[in-house]
Amino acid sequence: MSLEISKDVYFDCDRKQLSYESKAFEECNAEDLDEAYIPVNRYAIVRRDNGNLLGIHSDDYIIRPYSKLAESVNEVVRECVDVDKYHITTKDQVYEDGKKYRRDINFWDDSIDLENYGKNGMHITGKDERIIPQLRIYSSLDGRWGQQIMWSSVYVVCLNGMVRPDWTFVVYNKHNKRKDITWGIEDFKSGLVAHKELGEDLFKMMQKKVTNEDVSHLFKKTLASEYARNSLVDHTKANVMKDLNNSWEKYERRYGPTLFAVYQTATDWSSHPVTKGALHNVSRKREKEVAEMMTSSEWRALAA
Repeated sequence: MSLEISKDVYFDCDRKQLSYESKAFEECNAEDLDEAYIPVNRYAIVRRDNGNLLGIHSDDYIIRPYSKLAESVNEVVRECVDVDKYHITTKDQVYEDGKKYRRDINFWDDSIDLENYGKNGMHITGKDERIIPQLRIYSSLDGRWGQQIMWSSVYVVCLNGMVRPDWTFVVYNKHNKRKDITWGIEDFKSGLVAHKELGEDLFKMMQKKVTNEDVSHLFKKTLASEYARNSLVDHTKANVMKDLNNSWEKYERRYGPTLFAVYQTATDWSSHPVTKGALHNVSRKREKEVAEMMTSSEWRALAA
């Protein structure tokens, strides 16, 4: 089934209230456990199947199963398209033994073929030179990620996540809110509209020529910029610039010295991080940085 949810997403959790040792316990004269331990407004969220700790929260934290969130989105998708005829693939990723969750739903029948733009002198050849709309679901039980349902796009040939500077088609919900996250048919439709707009934006990027100096300046001022307090000198992360320069050389050869190649360089850096940290955390942080780059004065100057 095209909307199948992985069995790894289905697990139950228990809330266990934390407490600390009372003075009576320390003095060894407590008559029972209630007198020995004093409860606090903190609860451990524990997996019922293996007992692993997923997070510690206050009383207002609501456990929202990943499976319920995924199933609710599936229901909306079924209302919008014929899933038996539509080519849809899914990928569920449960991180850190259940602390975080991401689900990707790819809609292959709504792809935008960028090879059609090759006639305009662009270096676009190959059947995988296309973008497809992708619906993403995020959630967590450790409090790091709120519930989030968002549209994105994926460039098929390199699997880069297509970052947008304006994530207006995002639905977000904190775990301490009493109401469940809501996402409906209009949200689904708005994502497909935004996907088509992205295709038009990419075509404009293909037409815009850039220089190596412009690209280096952009990255130094944005993605590779390092803030230094009480300093009047610009600081640059050397390792980030090295990674970006290597990717730029690859995409410049493939797509020419264009703003499109710059965009692909940035999204490659965010989608495929080389890092000692957790890839899923680093990638989300970098995507936000790329979105911010696209609202910078340096980016606007290149796109003008």
